[in-house]
Amino acid sequence: MKFNFILFSVLLAILISCCKTGKEEPTAPLSEQSLKFEIYDSLVVDYLGNLLLMDISPDGKNYLMIDQNTDTIFVTNPEGEVKYKYYRNGDDPQAIPGNRAGLGKFLDNQTILIPGTRGLASYSISGSLNDSYQPDFTGATNLVVPFNQIHDVVGSQVYLYLPGRYGDSGSQGIEFQKKSTRLEILDLNSAEFEPSIPFPAESKYSSETQAFGSIDYYPTFKIVGDSLFIFFRNEPKLFTYHLSNLDSPSNVKIIPYQEFIERKLEDKPSNGSFNLRDFFLGINLSLFPTEDNEFLIQYLSGLTDEVANEVISAGGSDFEKIFEEAEKYNTGGFVLFDGTQLSPLIDQPEILGTLNKYVSKDEIWFSLNFAEAENDYSVIYKTRLVNK
Repeated sequence: MKFNFILFSVLLAILISCCKTGKEEPTAPLSEQSLKFEIYDSLVVDYLGNLLLMDISPDGKNYLMIDQNTDTIFVTNPEGEVKYKYYRNGDDPQAIPGNRAGLGKFLDNQTILIPGTRGLASYSISGSLNDSYQPDFTGATNLVVPFNQIHDVVGSQVYLYLPGRYGDSGSQGIEFQKKSTRLEILDLNSAEFEPSIPFPAESKYSSETQAFGSIDYYPTFKIVGDSLFIFFRNEPKLFTYHLSNLDSPSNVKIIPYQEFIERKLEDKPSNGSFNLRDFFLGINLSLFPTEDNEFLIQYLSGLTDEVANEVISAGGSDFEKIFEEAEKYNTGGFVLFDGTQLSPLIDQPEILGTLNKYVSKDEIWFSLNFAEAENDYSVIYKTRLVNK
């Protein structure tokens, strides 16, 4: 009898399993999902500073970091032991061309590429200069965000944000918008630069009647496979290109933010510069394509004119106070975008600072939020994206 009961239980389990096959429980729409970054590991470096993880070597044996306070570059092993430490700014012959303009990235297990405002430098993992690549124009930018990833690599081609080619048209204005391109492509074999990606027709920045400020169209992009994904700082649209055709996008998606303050058409930008109000418009901050054809996006909604003016007035000449005040009202954070819907804001533990490196939804690296903890060592947190 006992044997018959066990056999019956097994058969019942098989039947239930068969009934469920091909009939998955429906998941909630992305717009209704409640997500969070869950910390499950960390990398500790015995260094008193503010380290940010720039990249991980393809073989996983080396971690490339930078001290946000001193711009000193570190290479550690997976246990956090410092293998190399060096500084590559300034007038040294091995320095990055111009000032460092973005995060470094591994070209291979032994080579690092670091972008500057005047070009790109290739270093051995130990910090020795291999090559310096500079275009035949003078690099010039109105906005440098040194802790953004502004280049990506496919084979021997480096896709790089390096403005300055169209200096004869200024750095903004209708003529500039009609003539300029967003990225440069560097061929590492020939050391030649080639312009790519004009403003797409679907972008407001292709306008031939309205001029925008140069800060408005600062680009953020990523390459996955044969696709390049890009958006601009103050436009809630995501553009997808095939690498074989960078003249026009293959797909354009409107990002349905609940609120995103765009520059008013009647507002004339400062010529070649920007003012404090510009910093409190809606901002696309970072873009990470996921392994399942979604996008992890970080953004800020921006402030209305009324609130922005109150914040600037309250801060007076104290810039730090102005930005502290703005944080009270400037909503935003990380969301998932599937091309149609956005998730609600993803819950981020207070201890997490900047998202440094996205590998997959199961491996997302954040720096320490130094406003929440002051240690005599540096910590990089390993997280995963999960449902609450």
